[in-house]
Amino acid sequence: MNKNIERPIAALTMFTKLPLWKIFPNISGESYRHVVTWWPFAGWITGVFCGGLYLLLSLRLPSLPSAFLALGGRLLLSGGYHEDGLADFFDGFGGGTSKEKILTIMKDSHIGTYGVIALIIFIGTFVSLMSSLPPYIGALMIICADPWSKFCSGRMLSFLEYARKDATAKNLAAYPRPTAPDTCIALCFAAIPIILTCIYLNQLVIPVICGVIGSSITTAFLLIFMKKKIGGYTGDCCGAVYLIAELAFCLFFTILYL
Repeated sequence: MNKNIERPIAALTMFTKLPLWKIFPNISGESYRHVVTWWPFAGWITGVFCGGLYLLLSLRLPSLPSAFLALGGRLLLSGGYHEDGLADFFDGFGGGTSKEKILTIMKDSHIGTYGVIALIIFIGTFVSLMSSLPPYIGALMIICADPWSKFCSGRMLSFLEYARKDATAKNLAAYPRPTAPDTCIALCFAAIPIILTCIYLNQLVIPVICGVIGSSITTAFLLIFMKKKIGGYTGDCCGAVYLIAELAFCLFFTILYL
């Protein structure tokens, strides 16, 4: 199978619960090492699913429970992969006082106080922001925020080294540094929903641009923080930065829209 077909399938297999491995059982390990390039493409699936479910539920339910259920649907689709990283990230950086301690805590499968608090704040803020907007606006915000934030998080591979030795990594492999074509592919998939949304609704241009800027700046600060604390990134950091960047996108978007 051509690598340009195999790699996006690998990304969907890794970042969602879609049973594509049953249809494509022979995806190479090399393709899985390049899934970050296609992570924003997976964001199309999870973003559209979350936004579409929110719109559908809003036809019969108030905005708040619709937003909770839409996020729950996305969690089921993604398997909570990134939320697990968010909890581990806050447990590690909240409880660790050295690089070794931080990495040890993040590798622990148990969730701690910092992780629980982080998940509560993320879910509560995410749901509150989405439900504060008209349903179709909230849906478009998530459709834009999901792939863009995944693109932002993926940039840590370009600027940071992997913080663990391969032998101690959860997936036993570090992702390779993206090439210029890889970055262009990821950027295209991240930008297309944003461009289409701005064309479709002119009043969303400023909120969307501010969301893009806010999530990008937030990502930059997080990368600097990780560089200082552990000298690089881990898989948990990728999931955590994606969710934090997405929350920043939604926060700035909502501030400028309301």
